[in-house]
Amino acid sequence: MVFKKKKKAPSRRAPHLFPTPEQTKHFAWCIKNGIGICVVPNWKTADKWNIEIVLRGKANVNPVDYEGVEALTKMYEYCKYYYDKNNKDEK
Repeated sequence: MVFKKKKKAPSRRAPHLFPTPEQTKHFAWCIKNGIGICVVPNWKTADKWNIEIVLRGKANVNPVDYEGVEALTKMYEYCKYYYDKNNKDEK
C-alpha cells in the first residue's frame, strides 16, 4: 500500500512589517476618525492579499492583489492618503 503525502494548504498567516513612527501616526489617526484600513487574504489565490477600507460604514476592497509586505506597505500608503487629505491645514 502506498500513501500519498497530503498537499499542504496555502498559508494564510498575515505578513508582518514594523511600522515607522510616521506610519503608526497615520494609522492611529484613521482608527480615531472611524476609517478602517486592513489587509485581508484573497481566498481565490494563494499568498495574495487585498486592502479593505471601511469608510462611513461601507466596506470597499481594492481588487489589486499584493504579496506579503507589499500589502502592508500599500495599507500604510492609504492611511497616509486619508491623513493628508483631512489634515491639509496642519502642513
